[in-house]
Amino acid sequence: MYSKLSIKNVRRSVRDYTIYFLTLTFGVCIFYVFNSIESQHTMLKISKSQYQILKNLAETMNYISIFIAVTLGFLIIYANTFLIKRRKKELGIYMTLGMEKGKISRILFYETIIIGIVSLAVGLILGIFISQGLSVVTAKMFEVDLKSFQFIFSSSACLKTILYFGIIFLLVLFLNSFTITKYKLINLINANKKNETLKVKKLGVSVVLFIISLIFIGVAYYLIIINGMLDINLTFTLSIVFGSIGTLLFFMSLSGFLLKMVQTNKKLYLKNLNIFILRQINSKINTTYISMTFICLMLLIAIGTLSTGMGINNALTKNLKNITPYDVSYYRVITEGEEQRGNIDEELRKHNFNIDKYSDKYSNIVFYHSGLSCFDIVKESNLKITDEIKNTSENMKIHIIKQSDYNKLMEQLNKKTVNLKKDEFAIQCNIPEMKETINDFIKNKGQIEIDGKTYKHFENKYVTTSILTERRSLTTIILPDEKIKDLKKETYVLNANYRNNIKNCEEKIYNELQDKIWDKHNIKSPFDSYNLKSSLYEENKGISITVSYLAIYIGVVFLITSVAILSLQQLSESADNIMRYKLLKKIGVEDKMINKSIFSQTAIYFIMPLFLAIIHSVVGINVANNIVVKFGKLQILTTTIFTAIIIIIVYGGYFLATYMGSKSMINKAK
Repeated sequence: MYSKLSIKNVRRSVRDYTIYFLTLTFGVCIFYVFNSIESQHTMLKISKSQYQILKNLAETMNYISIFIAVTLGFLIIYANTFLIKRRKKELGIYMTLGMEKGKISRILFYETIIIGIVSLAVGLILGIFISQGLSVVTAKMFEVDLKSFQFIFSSSACLKTILYFGIIFLLVLFLNSFTITKYKLINLINANKKNETLKVKKLGVSVVLFIISLIFIGVAYYLIIINGMLDINLTFTLSIVFGSIGTLLFFMSLSGFLLKMVQTNKKLYLKNLNIFILRQINSKINTTYISMTFICLMLLIAIGTLSTGMGINNALTKNLKNITPYDVSYYRVITEGEEQRGNIDEELRKHNFNIDKYSDKYSNIVFYHSGLSCFDIVKESNLKITDEIKNTSENMKIHIIKQSDYNKLMEQLNKKTVNLKKDEFAIQCNIPEMKETINDFIKNKGQIEIDGKTYKHFENKYVTTSILTERRSLTTIILPDEKIKDLKKETYVLNANYRNNIKNCEEKIYNELQDKIWDKHNIKSPFDSYNLKSSLYEENKGISITVSYLAIYIGVVFLITSVAILSLQQLSESADNIMRYKLLKKIGVEDKMINKSIFSQTAIYFIMPLFLAIIHSVVGINVANNIVVKFGKLQILTTTIFTAIIIIIVYGGYFLATYMGSKSMINKAK
């Protein structure tokens, strides 16, 4: 009997609370998809390093999934609480008919089990199919072809999904049983008659709270702007605390003066059902300002991760070509006592390694000591020097190269060379965030002193082309050849591009170096280290894919969680307002006007937290851009469009589903 009753209740719940079931299903789906990443290697023809990237990404997802599971668990428990609250009168009738609390708990137990099994089954099925599409996306990001399409099922991701969501539903079972024991019959029967108390009644108090909220939010913006997001210190913590408190006070204050403000415009206030709509919104904000605060902050995280996460991916990809102009760069630091050793090419030839065998375009250059840091140039700018630029530039040595060496590098790349006079110099810098500062230095001063001699910049712009394949950015001074002879040598560099007709060139070079040099321990290596373009691309792809997937994973989950809570609250509100809409119908209000009021009320309730979250995110994204510019400029328009599309699809979809559900619920009751 209890199982049949539970099945009947679940069917009714599916009809009345479709959003709850869809959210559970989608939570299971996305959880499986992003935990099945490691299994994708069977569909992709990838290298060992690319496989390691997928493996590292899967390990990262394991840790993030714990946090995601907690978030989804909060959503499920919160949604379940709303469902129980909505059914208080029904549970009261059960108790009136003589049913014991233990048996009511058993009914809820069966319902939770049925809900869990259905949502897990449907979510896993969807996740299995969607994960096949994610493999195609991964292949595109790795720039590899699908070896052969085959249907992939990740047993580990499936078991993990069942385990995590099983724990969540067990917790729901416990909370349901505990909740039932606390209910009294009189409270259950009269649940729908209980009036909500207004926490903030006076307009003056609300206005003061509103002003304080703006002050707190403003202080939070100021603190995060001056501190940035990299330094997790007291200032950063205070910005989070002030921002959270300010957001809470903002929504708390709305319940007191929003209605009063609109009442000042009688034409608007008395139009159609605006009186009814505004009082409903005012009452709703008054009782849900805490949840509205959490929803706003979750939307902020969702917008921030989606925007900056994808922005970092684009910036990394865009800047990568600039910092890897050569297939390989070899380095050897010139230590004391080794000045007699030749350059890297000469040392390689001593051991019968001929670079011409593998490369038809290569250049040997020498870095010289300048005695300058990048800050010596930055400090001469008239622009404001941020702490971040100061710290970066102070720790960055400036090297010097000869004009002839620089021109060899540019000829190798088919780039423009320089022609310096004897008292001129040129700056080479590939650091995006230094662009304005260096341009201002060149425009206003444009002079440096090296070894007691003063040089002026030869043009009104500097060189941005990289002179090495290197993961870090560099600043270099280019001087006429005759001005170099008295300077101390620091580093030999060999930049090479492979011949196009040689397959597996890097592997062949490595094997020959191993055979002729590295296996013979009595031979000093011609170079200390080297950077491969292919390795840097692999490293970059690993970071890009990890950041992109984490951004989508976290952003979408937080977006769904926040909008699902909004939907559930609005549906619950609509159910509570059925009697009020019946009264409106009895006094002659048309169905069209009632439907319009439902739409307006739902729209206002959805827009409020999103509006404040967007304002928060504008500040946050601008601050995050200071980090992103280390890798490349953030494409604000691109990331904004990408994020907006996701918000429109998810947020707009939930809004329409909520409106249609509320309208159906109220129209059926009429």
